[in-house]
Amino acid sequence: MRRPALLLRLAALLVLSAGPTAVAAADAAPEEDGRLARILERGRLIVGVKSDYPPWGMVAEDGAIVGLEPDLAQDLADRIGVGLELVPVTSANRLSRLNQGVIDVAIATIGDTEERQKSADLLRPHYYASGVTLLAPKGSPFTDWGQLRGRPVCLTDGAYFNRALVERYLIRPVVFSGLRDALLALRDGRCAGMAFDDTVLSQTLGDPQWAGYHLATPSILSTPWAVAVQTGEGGRGLGRLVEEAVADWHRSGRIIALQARWGLPPSAFLAAFHDTWSAEADGRPICARTAAGAWPEACLGGGGIRIAGLGGELPGWAARLRAATGLDLSPAFDRIDRARLLRGIGLTLALSLVAIAGSLTVGICLALADATLRRGAALAAVLAHPIRGFVVLVRMTPPILQLYILFFGLGGYLAATHGFTPGSFVIASLVLSFYAGGTNTVILRAALGHLAVERPGVPPLRLLPEAIERSYEGLVSTSVNIVKAAGLASTIALPETISVVNSIIAEGGDATTMMNLLLVFYFVFVLAVLGLLRAARGMVMRWI
Repeated sequence: MRRPALLLRLAALLVLSAGPTAVAAADAAPEEDGRLARILERGRLIVGVKSDYPPWGMVAEDGAIVGLEPDLAQDLADRIGVGLELVPVTSANRLSRLNQGVIDVAIATIGDTEERQKSADLLRPHYYASGVTLLAPKGSPFTDWGQLRGRPVCLTDGAYFNRALVERYLIRPVVFSGLRDALLALRDGRCAGMAFDDTVLSQTLGDPQWAGYHLATPSILSTPWAVAVQTGEGGRGLGRLVEEAVADWHRSGRIIALQARWGLPPSAFLAAFHDTWSAEADGRPICARTAAGAWPEACLGGGGIRIAGLGGELPGWAARLRAATGLDLSPAFDRIDRARLLRGIGLTLALSLVAIAGSLTVGICLALADATLRRGAALAAVLAHPIRGFVVLVRMTPPILQLYILFFGLGGYLAATHGFTPGSFVIASLVLSFYAGGTNTVILRAALGHLAVERPGVPPLRLLPEAIERSYEGLVSTSVNIVKAAGLASTIALPETISVVNSIIAEGGDATTMMNLLLVFYFVFVLAVLGLLRAARGMVMRWI
């Protein structure tokens, strides 16, 4: 498409999407290099939506993403005159996906907070509002948020209210990557309750499997939801078109109709906004853009709320460092974030070291057992086969699958039958120890086999020190991989360093600073692990 034609089409789209009231605002065509121009050239609008948040966004039986927000995304694509591609996003990654250019627009239950406004352009008018409540078993003693102090509460990563619940009510957060896992953990008795969006939890209670649960606390932290575009796009063609679309959704009652279609209870927010945006004076809409292109503030309602702001007061040197280099150390001076970071680092260190020790122990024990049994009688040699089968099983099964099986499968069974739930740290330590221990077994078994040929008749235990020496590089590689794999523990709500950093970034922390600090931490940690293993090697050498 030629440039003049493209600009004319962009201007026309703004006029058609908003009706006569937008003619004055459309006189100035959006910048040619804006995101809307690329969408038109591509012929497809890419929208990030939730896929685990019924009825706002969910996966249908045919694998398609459906829900109220996908319906809004389709309407937006129709207004632009292009096709639609839906991309599933989570609370933790939706804004980063937006600013990375993976998606054009995010319609993904984004609560408008002051901190999120620093990470993307959150557009007004808002299209919905909700609060947070607690789903808990019937008969639980909790009726007020203040009673949850020190209690474990299931949360989802990236939710706007997580910090507020920790800071105001001193809950003990148990954070999962998605709604499904958090609900499973609640059902397994790992939390006193689950804090989440009140509209979604109301829908959840309609499922018979949750008949034994209820909404135990009043809704709090009511927050408006915004459609988001990449930083800088809010004032360009795409941002203005989205704002006009949302305004029309309120005027026409489209969202109210979708609310009924998807079985949501009536929303006072939607009713009030429909009345406001459909009101007229002298036959003209009251809520129309001013000559400067802005909406009347009275039509927009409240702005983004502030939820336990990110970052404490920076000392002078840290403020000067940020101004000179862009390195933002705000989380280090925020009480909540500092505590989370220190706990995350401590858990990563502890989990890695325990798993390294466990994997070496498993490898040595299984390799010795295998070598000893294979030197024995025929019956003893047969007994070595279960060991090899177990080693193959733990090596070939992905560790994330093992974590899920033990945490939700075995953990749920033990909770239901014996009232016992093994902790996340214990499960993660066992899984990583046996997963890496299987590899260590193979490495040591090969070394013991070669030594047995060179020194026939020498017991495997006496050959072990030299086998460890010959296998040193392989054992080091396995240990370093354990450090890398420790981040998988976040899938079972173990808040290690990577998951904490991701949460801070999702809440508005500076991504560049946090990622660089994470890189430095792991570099130093791996060097320390190598030093410890080198010292252990020296001890083994003295044993030979």
